[in-house]
Amino acid sequence: MTGSGGFLGRRLVARLRANGWDVVELGRANGFDLLSDELPARAGDLVFHLAAETGVPDSWDNPARFHLVNTHGTVRVLDACRRAGASLVFVGAYIYGVPVQLPISEAHPLDPNNPYAFSKWMAEQACEWFARQYSMNVTAVRLFNVYGAGQSDRFIVPRILTQALDASAPDIRLLDLEPRRDYLYVDDAVDALLASESSGGYRLYNVGSGSSHSVQDVVDAVFAAVGSSKPVVATGEKRRNEIPDVRADCSRLHADSGWSPRFSLEAGIRAMVQESPR
Repeated sequence: MTGSGGFLGRRLVARLRANGWDVVELGRANGFDLLSDELPARAGDLVFHLAAETGVPDSWDNPARFHLVNTHGTVRVLDACRRAGASLVFVGAYIYGVPVQLPISEAHPLDPNNPYAFSKWMAEQACEWFARQYSMNVTAVRLFNVYGAGQSDRFIVPRILTQALDASAPDIRLLDLEPRRDYLYVDDAVDALLASESSGGYRLYNVGSGSSHSVQDVVDAVFAAVGSSKPVVATGEKRRNEIPDVRADCSRLHADSGWSPRFSLEAGIRAMVQESPR
């Protein structure tokens, strides 16, 4: 498994081991370099590929780095799986841009409108190409907005929760409260990854909660979960290429595997609060 250092990777590793899997973790934490080291894949292995540069704002500052790691790095993982006869589950991203319709199915037109999304789209193209040309078993999973305990506060849910729990912070400072996203709790994401393995060529799945919530909704859910509130100071500043609303159609994965999300936004944030240090 590549990229196990992130909060989603750590959760996935814990679940796999609890289920009796023999897991080899590869990532920055143990010195694995996606761009130079060989992936020690073996015949019959299932590789979960989560290694990536993340963060839309950072990607605008360094698009070449994001492309190198996320696209070329994925090609290296695919080639190692090809040579070993291993299967791959690639963890992709939202690449639809501003939706023309909701909910968003896998057939929705693509518009990777930031360097991060572009790099993940190109990596996904490589997944499909390798699967078809080399008869490999590859699944690409387009995760929507995953959140959970241990996630960096560069992301909106932990950023709000961190400020809500910080006794020294008199208020919560944010940009725009209006954008709506499909927030997926980390345990639902892990369930989906385990359900998505392909045993017959290339598979592509959207994975989200199927519901849309504004930043204000997240704030309200955090306040309810922590049992207190603070003033919210929002500048109203819009991010570059902001997307107003997102909601996933996950019916394909449900039809193929029976997977459905178990956590509402409120339940997921309550679970996140219970795991967060106070």
